[in-house]
Amino acid sequence: MRNHNLIAVILLVGFSSCTTRLDLLNEAEPIPVVYCQINPNDYKFYLTLTRTFAGDANAYDLAGDADLVFYTKADIRIEGWIDEYKVWETRFKPLGRTKLDGIFPLGPGYCFEAPNTEPVGNLNTSYRLVVDLPGMASPAYSKIGIVEVPVVLSKWDNQISFYNNAAKEIGIEPGPGTAYCDLICVFRYQQMEGIWVNHSDTFLLRRDISFDIGRTDFFYSELFYKQIAANIKPVNDTIVRKFTSLDLILYAGDIHFRDYVDTYTNAGNLDNPPKGNIINGIGLFTMRRMAVKPDMTLDRWALDSLCLGQYTKQLGFVRW
Repeated sequence: MRNHNLIAVILLVGFSSCTTRLDLLNEAEPIPVVYCQINPNDYKFYLTLTRTFAGDANAYDLAGDADLVFYTKADIRIEGWIDEYKVWETRFKPLGRTKLDGIFPLGPGYCFEAPNTEPVGNLNTSYRLVVDLPGMASPAYSKIGIVEVPVVLSKWDNQISFYNNAAKEIGIEPGPGTAYCDLICVFRYQQMEGIWVNHSDTFLLRRDISFDIGRTDFFYSELFYKQIAANIKPVNDTIVRKFTSLDLILYAGDIHFRDYVDTYTNAGNLDNPPKGNIINGIGLFTMRRMAVKPDMTLDRWALDSLCLGQYTKQLGFVRW
């Protein structure tokens, strides 16, 4: 959660990076800066909340004052709606966090936590976030639709094959509401260090996957081996490794999830205003979903390519 608090400050004082003596001359009404990303399957929801600020000191000094940056109290809730009826809600409480040393507040920062009280088996048509703060004329709020869990399809069960173009049998069937997908690989292997030691590397296989007529085939050999080579360190001839298994993890979300992923980029692009979907505030309320294809293995042809292929042969993998 610490990174999200930093994001909120960057959105508002990031322009001061050009100078250490930029004065804010005009007093202004604080505006809430809200970030909330929910997965309906999580047991708890988390939210970061900061605010804009102004004063007669330079921006760095102001940003160092935790009382100016953070709200310590707020009435925050997420509601579930079906058609025009609210069917459930959950309320947030502050969860203490300590900031790391830096130019931003050294005192305690806060994120907020709420239990997921959605009835089991209930399919909402929308979620509504409401943030009511002292001194605000009207609450900050946002509404998002439900995103269904996508499906990772594989004809070969849990085995990856590149023989005779078999990799095209692995694909994604996105659920309703999906507008953004990232594919993550958790790659597990053993390395001989006197004894066999377990290792694991997690890396991005594909970002912002686009869909064609409801489905996309996302897996092909060159991309797979290039990403392995880019994310696992090569070894010398005296070290050997054995592949164990891998997980494919698909993160999917609505159109606002793309903005959430790109928050740092958007905040650093001073030609564009901060993006968001929070009414009476700044920031993002979005939904993400996760699908996992666990414990996948490589068939003989795929394993041969890992051990002897042009992209990965320097990684020290053996077939025995």
